[in-house]
Amino acid sequence: MGNKIIENKPGKNLLENPLIAMILVIALITGLAFLDFLTGYDMGFFIFYFIPIILSAWFLKRSFSILIAVVSSLVWGTVDFVVQHPYSHLLFVFWNAGIRLAAFLLISLFSSRIRELLVKERKLSSELQKALDEIKTLRGFLPICASCKKIKDLSGYWIQIEHYIRDHSEAEFTHTYCPECAKKLYADLKIEDENGTG
Repeated sequence: MGNKIIENKPGKNLLENPLIAMILVIALITGLAFLDFLTGYDMGFFIFYFIPIILSAWFLKRSFSILIAVVSSLVWGTVDFVVQHPYSHLLFVFWNAGIRLAAFLLISLFSSRIRELLVKERKLSSELQKALDEIKTLRGFLPICASCKKIKDLSGYWIQIEHYIRDHSEAEFTHTYCPECAKKLYADLKIEDENGTG
């Protein structure tokens, strides 16, 4: 997505400022670590670590979100070790840390992908709306004279087809002759066709 930390232009949302988003994410992880430490292993805050990970995926680039997922897992594991969770075996420490890391990474990757798709969808929607705004569509049956090719408009007047199309679309007309008409009208003149032959 480029080298920018933020994937979309700064707007009205305060979190779209990369510095503010980073400070908030780091503050949330620090606060969660402190709560985890205070409450010990009896009370789990596992799901709350999703918040800074999702925020970093949403407002910062994907690599930073992955870094936050790894840091969140390390913070949780460190706090769990410091408060001396009574694991019966050291293998359980690594297993739980690995499970949490996998969950954090999945949340990071899915959130980043959802954000990318949303930005792409908004861009496509904006382009489509712009295209629709530029198009005036002719619909329904148009009464047209079989001889002079004038069109009857909604008020009942017969007008030239060029005027009708000009008034109901963005098209502009320039007049010229097709090769058959040019031959009929100017039979006595030598007229070259597109290939330069008379």
